[in-house]
Amino acid sequence: MAGCLLFSGGFPAGTAAPQDPPTRYDWLPREKLSTAALALLEGVTPSQEGASPAGRRSRLVPPGANPGPVGANIRLGEDPELLPEDRRAQAEPHLARSFSDPGLLLATFQEGRFSDGGAFSCGYAVSHDGGATWTRDLIPALVGADGAGAFDRASDPVAAVGLNDLLLLNTLGLWGGDPAAWLTAITLSRSTNRGATFEAPVVVAESASSRLFLDKNWMAANSFPGTPTAGRIVVTLTRFNVSVVTGTTNPIAISHSDDGGSTWSDLRIVTSDNVQGSQPVFLPDGSLALGYWNFEGNTIETLWSEDGGGTFGDPTVVAEVTPHRDAVARSAEFLPSMTADRTLGVLHLAWQAREEVPRILVAHSRDQGRTWSPAVAVNDTPAGQSVFNPAIAVSPDGQHVTVIFYDKRNDDGSGYWVDLYLAESFDGGKTWEPNTRVTTESSDLRNAPLTSGRRMLGDYQAVVPALNLGTPGAAVWVDARGETPDPYTAAISRRQPATFRAWQWLAFADPDADEARPEADREGDDLPNLVEYLTGTSPNRLDPEPLQPGPGPATWWVEVQAAVMDVEPVWRESNDLRAWAPAYPAVHPGPAAEPACVRWSVSLEVTESGRDFLRLGAATK
Repeated sequence: MAGCLLFSGGFPAGTAAPQDPPTRYDWLPREKLSTAALALLEGVTPSQEGASPAGRRSRLVPPGANPGPVGANIRLGEDPELLPEDRRAQAEPHLARSFSDPGLLLATFQEGRFSDGGAFSCGYAVSHDGGATWTRDLIPALVGADGAGAFDRASDPVAAVGLNDLLLLNTLGLWGGDPAAWLTAITLSRSTNRGATFEAPVVVAESASSRLFLDKNWMAANSFPGTPTAGRIVVTLTRFNVSVVTGTTNPIAISHSDDGGSTWSDLRIVTSDNVQGSQPVFLPDGSLALGYWNFEGNTIETLWSEDGGGTFGDPTVVAEVTPHRDAVARSAEFLPSMTADRTLGVLHLAWQAREEVPRILVAHSRDQGRTWSPAVAVNDTPAGQSVFNPAIAVSPDGQHVTVIFYDKRNDDGSGYWVDLYLAESFDGGKTWEPNTRVTTESSDLRNAPLTSGRRMLGDYQAVVPALNLGTPGAAVWVDARGETPDPYTAAISRRQPATFRAWQWLAFADPDADEARPEADREGDDLPNLVEYLTGTSPNRLDPEPLQPGPGPATWWVEVQAAVMDVEPVWRESNDLRAWAPAYPAVHPGPAAEPACVRWSVSLEVTESGRDFLRLGAATK
């Protein structure tokens, strides 16, 4: 196992600090920084050059051009009152959803973007009806300009929903007199009342001098009850450091909290020294996968931690990448997007690249990131048109994969017009549907802030999955159809149910092998594959009996996957656990702990010999 370097500040014992430590960030490699860091260090002056003339209209979607899964484009509430009138541009949105409450969504984004880096603050928006309406505000006590905050500016907001619907916001705080020597801190704000209020931010990590710059934070929360690390919150970041011993380094560091974000472990370095763009993801067994970009060779790599972020194995190369950078819009080509389903734990990675033409590429892993499939292109953009900033999500059962990305296929040749598009798969990523336009009007990049020579919508955006056929997912992006960029959202519905064939393809390297047959039981837990598929358990681990005793005699309950429609239950009963006969119990569907499932209440008539025993089987329809 690769060791994790514990870091709590300072230089190694016996090593002298530089005699003349730098007081500015002149040493930082600009090509590896996020937008906030890059603009701050370059001291960009706010500019209105190229701004759209008053009255310019966005490019409209022709009638009937938005068929299928996409809902209305909805602006995420009104600008907060504390936001200065001359500072109304938003950027860099992120989105998370609850997997127990189908209506609960949490979005976050930069509020009042500065052209010279960072924002007036970071905001959030909460929806309790699946994204139809939103309540929006600034993250409290984050920046001094809005009241009691400790920081001068904020950036890089990320959202997560933890165990028991704990709402979490992770941001980068910046403070100090000289933007080229500002100090940095990574913070976490939480809400224990479903977004009604947020507590003051807690500092996860901070820099003590301009020799250290913290950048591009990300977050994951373990919302899998019953796992060894249930409730754990992990924050990762890129730790830029300069010293006379090592020169300039930029590894990924990690910190975790096991008390809901109140206290945090010391930072531990877990990668090599020249990386960026970390993506932590918890898997259904409580382990943690970590994806990131390695500048040595321009590769995307992953690590796996069996103990949920404590120790990590050796890195696996996902792909070698030829980077693609848009000519007009700021895009973080070194920031992949990674996710996993909540049933089989299959990982999916998306990134932008140039393969003769710009592409959005996706790969998947069935084994916690130890091996990866070849990448496939999921955009059908006409050759030569730019695509950038992909974000990926996957349904809890693993079969509906959605990727959103900016796309210039409707541009007029100027390079200024961009739309949001959707790629989706209904069989776990084996095949892909034609792309769907999400935006009803094109964005004019000239309305976006000019940051480091390119127009800033953000280094990332986000999409969350549909929970079932009746509970849509949602996308969030920054849209420049108006005079200033605003955060927008749209629902993304799932239109096809799950299939056992797609489940076989996701669960097994060879879906035609004997171990993938409907009646096979590879791991020996007395749950054949067809029952595992129906109940959302996994053939790759020992699962408990899904049929649980109910509150009364001869009653049981079981949770089954809501999107499964090609399999039906087969029941058998026994009085002695030896002889089994066909059974025809009464089955009453009801709500489950997670909306991706349906809970069946099952009951039999009680026989004279006492309480019956019941066994669940399955058959294809």
